[in-house]
Amino acid sequence: MSKIDLDKVRDYCEDLLREDQTDNLYFGQDKGSIYWVEGAECWCYQCGNKTEWGQADDLLSDIDDKILFSYYEENREEIDYYLE
Repeated sequence: MSKIDLDKVRDYCEDLLREDQTDNLYFGQDKGSIYWVEGAECWCYQCGNKTEWGQADDLLSDIDDKILFSYYEENREEIDYYLE
Protein backbone atom coordinates (compact mmCIF):
# COMPACT_ATOMS: atom_id res chain seq x y z
CA MET A 1 0.00 0.00 0.00
CA SER A 2 1.85 3.08 -1.19
CA LYS A 3 -0.46 5.72 0.25
CA ILE A 4 -2.10 4.98 3.56
CA ASP A 5 -5.88 5.30 3.58
CA LEU A 6 -6.67 5.90 7.24
CA ASP A 7 -10.35 5.16 6.66
CA LYS A 8 -9.32 1.64 5.69
CA VAL A 9 -7.20 1.40 8.83
CA ARG A 10 -10.27 2.46 10.81
CA ASP A 11 -12.28 -0.25 9.00
CA TYR A 12 -9.63 -2.81 9.94
CA CYS A 13 -9.80 -1.75 13.60
CA GLU A 14 -13.59 -1.82 13.58
CA ASP A 15 -13.61 -5.32 12.13
CA LEU A 16 -11.26 -6.48 14.89
CA LEU A 17 -13.63 -5.13 17.51
CA ARG A 18 -16.91 -6.15 15.90
CA GLU A 19 -15.93 -9.66 14.83
CA ASP A 20 -15.08 -10.64 18.42
CA GLN A 21 -11.39 -10.90 17.57
CA THR A 22 -10.57 -8.61 20.48
CA ASP A 23 -12.36 -6.66 23.18
CA ASN A 24 -9.40 -4.32 23.75
CA LEU A 25 -7.61 -2.51 20.95
CA TYR A 26 -4.45 -0.86 22.28
CA PHE A 27 -2.96 1.94 20.17
CA GLY A 28 0.24 2.39 22.19
CA GLN A 29 1.58 4.26 25.17
CA ASP A 30 -0.04 7.68 25.52
CA LYS A 31 -2.27 6.87 22.51
CA GLY A 32 -5.08 5.12 24.32
CA SER A 33 -7.24 2.09 23.72
CA ILE A 34 -10.78 1.12 22.87
CA TYR A 35 -12.26 -1.61 25.00
CA TRP A 36 -15.60 -3.26 25.72
CA VAL A 37 -17.21 -2.47 29.08
CA GLU A 38 -19.37 -5.44 30.01
CA GLY A 39 -21.66 -3.78 32.57
CA ALA A 40 -22.18 -0.70 30.43
CA GLU A 41 -22.72 -2.77 27.26
CA CYS A 42 -20.77 -0.29 25.14
CA TRP A 43 -17.28 0.60 24.00
CA CYS A 44 -14.97 3.03 25.75
CA TYR A 45 -12.01 4.97 24.38
CA GLN A 46 -9.57 6.07 27.02
CA CYS A 47 -6.44 8.11 26.47
CA GLY A 48 -4.89 9.97 29.39
CA ASN A 49 -7.63 12.07 31.00
CA LYS A 50 -9.96 11.64 27.99
CA THR A 51 -12.73 9.05 28.23
CA GLU A 52 -15.44 8.63 25.60
CA TRP A 53 -18.29 6.10 25.45
CA GLY A 54 -20.18 4.85 22.42
CA GLN A 55 -20.18 2.61 19.37
CA ALA A 56 -16.85 1.34 18.07
CA ASP A 57 -17.17 3.07 14.69
CA ASP A 58 -18.00 6.43 16.28
CA LEU A 59 -15.06 6.20 18.66
CA LEU A 60 -12.71 5.19 15.85
CA SER A 61 -13.82 8.10 13.69
CA ASP A 62 -12.77 10.52 16.44
CA ILE A 63 -9.29 9.08 16.95
CA ASP A 64 -6.52 11.40 15.80
CA ASP A 65 -5.01 10.50 12.42
CA LYS A 66 -1.50 10.51 13.95
CA ILE A 67 -2.55 7.75 16.37
CA LEU A 68 -4.02 5.66 13.54
CA PHE A 69 -0.94 6.19 11.40
CA SER A 70 1.26 5.05 14.28
CA TYR A 71 -0.97 2.00 14.81
CA TYR A 72 -0.67 1.21 11.11
CA GLU A 73 3.12 1.50 11.22
CA GLU A 74 3.27 -0.93 14.15
CA ASN A 75 0.84 -3.42 12.56
CA ARG A 76 1.56 -2.84 8.89
CA GLU A 77 1.93 -6.49 7.89
CA GLU A 78 -1.45 -7.61 9.32
CA ILE A 79 -3.28 -4.54 8.07
CA ASP A 80 -1.83 -4.72 4.56
CA TYR A 81 -2.77 -8.41 4.39
CA TYR A 82 -6.33 -7.54 5.48
CA LEU A 83 -6.58 -4.75 2.91
CA GLU A 84 -5.47 -6.89 -0.05
